[in-house]
Amino acid sequence: MSLALHTDRYQLTMLAAYARSGLAERRAAFELFVRRLPPSRRFLVACGIGRAVEALRDLRFSSDDLAWLEADKFLGPAFRDRAVRDLFERFRFRGRVLAIPEGRVCYPGEPLVRVEGTLAEAQLVETLLLSMINHDTRVASKCARIVLAAQNRAECFEFGTRRTHEGAAVAAARAAWIAGFAGTSNEEAARRWGVPVSGTMAHAFVLAHAADHGEDGEEAAFRAFAETFSTPATALVDTFDTLRGVDRAIEAGRAAEISGVRIDSGDLADLALRVRTRLDLAGMKGTRIVLSNDLDEYSIDTLMRAHIPVDMFGVGTMAVSTPDAPSLGAVYKLVALEDANGHLVAVQKRASGKGSSAAPKQIFRHQGRDTVALSTERLEGEPLLQEVFGDSVAVDLSSAAARARCAADLAALDDRLRSIEPRTDEPFPVTKSPKLQALHDRVDREGRAAL
Repeated sequence: MSLALHTDRYQLTMLAAYARSGLAERRAAFELFVRRLPPSRRFLVACGIGRAVEALRDLRFSSDDLAWLEADKFLGPAFRDRAVRDLFERFRFRGRVLAIPEGRVCYPGEPLVRVEGTLAEAQLVETLLLSMINHDTRVASKCARIVLAAQNRAECFEFGTRRTHEGAAVAAARAAWIAGFAGTSNEEAARRWGVPVSGTMAHAFVLAHAADHGEDGEEAAFRAFAETFSTPATALVDTFDTLRGVDRAIEAGRAAEISGVRIDSGDLADLALRVRTRLDLAGMKGTRIVLSNDLDEYSIDTLMRAHIPVDMFGVGTMAVSTPDAPSLGAVYKLVALEDANGHLVAVQKRASGKGSSAAPKQIFRHQGRDTVALSTERLEGEPLLQEVFGDSVAVDLSSAAARARCAADLAALDDRLRSIEPRTDEPFPVTKSPKLQALHDRVDREGRAAL
């Protein structure tokens, strides 16, 4: 399916006007960045680049897209101009994209993505990139906090498909896995992205067996489920009475293998303690306890600090909808453009509270601190922006590689940044290089600066 029309109308109006005015083919550089974080965030986990790269490879206007645009009362007349029609008909993204590789920890004020190409191609991809990266980075950043709260003592599984748009659910499952979740309940995420998938039963399954036998049908449900599959089953034990449900799971486990029990309601801390005792007394010390029910990093942290016996958390709504920070607010701004003489000049927006940062940039990470510099500078440390689309791609774009990068970066964070407590006024570990600051000062004075 073509994604060219998954955009804002003004991208298309600007494209047509660029074509008529002769600006479309000028060299340009745009950067995608986040100005500020919600008070509940201390870092971001870059995510969405892998999906964006796939989209860019196939980005073009289909014949149906072109027919739709030509029939539009506002846009249609512009297509009578040959330059406009040619631009839309022949459009392909042939630019270069550099990005902080997925899974890396990053901060506000840093370019997550730099797009270089013609003004037309770099402009058109704005909405698509923002849509993907805003969503996936938002989810991955929340899920990383949930993983940190679990303290490597319990796994986290993503259960949020039913709490978000069907397309967003697949992307959210991938983002959660990159952030450190053990897997997802979303089948399409497993097929499309290779995310480990897992699922047990719903309360309806237990109730279906209770139709013939009342509450005693609960044990029959557990046994039937376990006997259907070659792998050990997890029993959902809170349909009626949780502790009685555990007793029935224990009985079912004498005939079929039960590997875990899931508790989805009630006082999770108290129930987990009592369930663990029952399982251990029955000789089922290896049977895992799974807790769910609108969990987030704060409730998980409370359970962990109380040393509640839990092996896995099922996290749904809070992981995919991130209600404490429901939007990220990344923006995409022009930072350099070729002038009429063929020279690349730095430009920036100066609107109060909504400014941008001129010139193509690079980020150098050294000893836990980042320096944002001009792209032509070579500073001490690791350059974070890597080519992900173009002729010199060297970074591993797989989801598995992104997951490994995230685990390494989270482990390297200091205690202040790992904390899930609301942020106060502590600064982020980011500074500008003197050369970049000097250029920004010059652009502020003169409106532009040669590069």
